[in-house]
Parts: sequence; C-alpha cells; structure tokens
Amino acid sequence: MYFWLEFAEIIVEMFAEMSWLPFLLGVIFFLALYIIEGYAIMCIGHKAKIDGDFMPFIPIARQLYQMKIVDCPWWYIFFFGDWTFVAMGSLFLVCYLIWILTEMAAIIIVLSIIYFIANRVFTFFYYQKFYRSFGFNPNMAWLNIILMVPVIAAIPTVFTYLIAFSNAILHKDYVSPRDVDTPPYDDRKKTSSSNSGVVVGIAGKYAGANFDMLDGSELVFGRDPQSANIIFDQTASDISRRHCSVKFDGKANQYVVTDYSSTGTFLEGSIQIEKGQPKTLAKGTVIYLGGSKQNGFRLN
Repeated sequence: MYFWLEFAEIIVEMFAEMSWLPFLLGVIFFLALYIIEGYAIMCIGHKAKIDGDFMPFIPIARQLYQMKIVDCPWWYIFFFGDWTFVAMGSLFLVCYLIWILTEMAAIIIVLSIIYFIANRVFTFFYYQKFYRSFGFNPNMAWLNIILMVPVIAAIPTVFTYLIAFSNAILHKDYVSPRDVDTPPYDDRKKTSSSNSGVVVGIAGKYAGANFDMLDGSELVFGRDPQSANIIFDQTASDISRRHCSVKFDGKANQYVVTDYSSTGTFLEGSIQIEKGQPKTLAKGTVIYLGGSKQNGFRLN
C-alpha cells in the first residue's frame, strides 16, 4: 500500500512543478492525434460496413469498434493494443487489488509478465485477421507487436492510414452497389430494345473512364464505399461521402441527376443543381462534382 501512496505523491509533485503551458500544449497535441487516429479507424470501419461513427472517438468504445471490424469477440479489448485505456486500466486494478490483499510485489511482477505475453499474443491474432481482411499478408501482424523500435513501430501506423484513406484497398466482404443493382445477363436481353447510355469521365480521377448505363441503372458518386459505386479518395475534400447519383431512363433516353452533397453538383456555366431535387438532363450534358470542377463527367 505504501508503494502506491509514494507513487501518487511523486505524480502530484511532478504536476505541481510542471509549467502549465507545455502541459496544455501536450494535451492539445495528444487530443489531435487521438481524433486523427479515430477518424482513420472510422474510415476503415466504413469499408467493413460497421455502424457507429461516434465509437472511434470515445475511449473503450474505440476498441469495441475495432473488434467489430474483424469480427473478434468483445473481450479481446482487455488484451489488445499498446497502452490502451481498457488493457492498462484492467491490469492496474488487478495489481492494486492483489497488493491490498497480499502486499507481495513478486506476485504483481509475475502477473504483469503473464499479462504482457497475453497482450502480445491476442494483439498478434487480431492484426492477423485485420490484415487478411484487407488483402495483406497476415504475417505483417508481427510488426504490431514489436515495441520500443521507432522505425518499425511506425510501419503499422503507415499501413493503417493507407487502408483508411486509399480507395484501392477494400474489405474482403465489400460488394460494389453497382454490382448489386446491375440486372443479371438474362434480364439485360429483355431490355435490349431500350436505349443505352454511357457516362464518360472528362476530368479528374476518372478522366477517360466509361461507365455503361442500361435502363434503370444508377451510378452513385462519393467517398463512402458503403453508399457509392464510383468512389473517390478520402482526401478529396470537394467530394462528399455520398455526393450525387446519376440514373439512366432508357425509355425517355435521358438522365436523372440528384445532388446530396455539401459542395454542390454543377452544370456548365456554373449552374448548380438544387440539392435533393432530381434533375432531368439530356444526353450530352456535362456535370461537375464540387465547386472546383476538378471532376467532370459527360452523360452520353
């Protein structure tokens, strides 16, 4: 018991002698890193179709959210990660109770060693499933259990942000909404008498790409892989998560465009399509996503 009292006194004295400005700056820096990491985890969760966008920004809930991404049991959070609130808090509480009951430091040391080994094992199993879920070699999990080596420890962080913000990396269970909405081959033959169309990228990420359109088919543009089938990078600030949809009406031989974004969908001449209101457009019309007009498409 005296050990913990002395430890608490040292912490109190340290804070009393500390300048508040560096401490405040440190807290702000820590919170910024925490929010950025939470946003990356949320983006990864979107790819795995996990609900609860608020969870990555709340202690404990963040670890539960991470377990959902790779379908691990919830109790993994007690043995997962480096210095997480749940893992370290649980270990501290158990050690404290043992000290009160026995006051034997040897038991606490042994228990801490056992916990450290269990933490590394469960963390390794988690990241094996994590990397496999996104198409990487599961043996990369070894990088996540190596501590105190700054260069090596930074590699998993780089891959985490790469998985979060690269649209080229998808979850193994991802199914493009366009694949779901596209009629099967036999149904296409039934509608062969209808006119067809094609959406052509003329500027930006999809410049030169052609998207064939059948009667009733729909393209959804945006940054969210869950709701869009024409997907943009997470760093594309001009594109909303669900930006707009383009539906082809084969019978009328025209398009219906609906804007859902905060940055707008525009026609030539900087004419903005009214948000939430379907707009009928003739073939040959050009639309731009966002006010910068960096991404444009011709509705042929």
